[in-house]
Amino acid sequence: MRLNKKELSFLSKIFPQTNSLSLFSSITVPLQGDEQKTLEEKGVLAGEKLTQEASNLFGTVANPRRCTRLVLKDGSYLIEKYAYKSDEGFVLAENSGSEIIFSAAQKLDEAMFQLSQWIGMSDLKTFDMETLLTSGELLVFLALVDIRRANVLLSYLGREEKSEISFTQVRQQLDKPEPGSLTRILIGNYNYSIPQIEDTKEILDQLVTKKIVTFNVGYSLIDQYEEFAKKFLISQTVVMLETFNLTEKNEIAGAGVLCVCAGMREIVSIVFREGEAEIASISGRQLLKMMEDFLNCPDVLQDEA
Repeated sequence: MRLNKKELSFLSKIFPQTNSLSLFSSITVPLQGDEQKTLEEKGVLAGEKLTQEASNLFGTVANPRRCTRLVLKDGSYLIEKYAYKSDEGFVLAENSGSEIIFSAAQKLDEAMFQLSQWIGMSDLKTFDMETLLTSGELLVFLALVDIRRANVLLSYLGREEKSEISFTQVRQQLDKPEPGSLTRILIGNYNYSIPQIEDTKEILDQLVTKKIVTFNVGYSLIDQYEEFAKKFLISQTVVMLETFNLTEKNEIAGAGVLCVCAGMREIVSIVFREGEAEIASISGRQLLKMMEDFLNCPDVLQDEA
């Protein structure tokens, strides 16, 4: 069922009692006057009443207890999917530019097949990495990785490969992250504060203590973290996952994951927590399962408990 924003704005009048997770709560556009006619033609309305199919779909969209947003970006290609779950039903939605496509739960397998065309279903990974970092440590670590990635790429052009990274380079990458860099992706999509200059040295010392980098003349990534930087050369696909639950007090609780792919077997996930994040290498099949779990609108309140 495809509806444009004007038709959705018209439908929102039929559902005056919505909650903060509802799609209707964020759509307010001027009406043209022909919305009832077009909704009748699309089988949404029969006269001034919702059809049974439309009532099942939009009743859930109007008052969900849980919802998920999935965004996949690959170059100029963009997929944006939503899922809404209430006590009575489950609805999928996809942003299709000027329209939003709504479908019932049975379409989830079709949606997962579409996503698998971009992610793949491999069980293989070309590097193994997993660590828990504070928000500041994550940003500085990704800055180091970005600089190392750039140095490896430049070596293919015949330039001398430098493994050691200066403090000045780290600050430059934090202050003005290069386009397409992991630092840029994180800062551009999430509300991450860049560490102050005086805090950056302390964070680098913490990364040395955690055996992520060593320091000699400059900073060098070691072991699995060096392997990550050398294998993760060019970011191709970015996947952002966010899910939200309404509490008994109608407050919003949520969870989020950022995944970046540099190939079918070079994928990292960043699971966000309060004040920290877990970064790990995952396989394509693991990412696909994670996307499916999010689209099923998980109970994050139970996870927090």
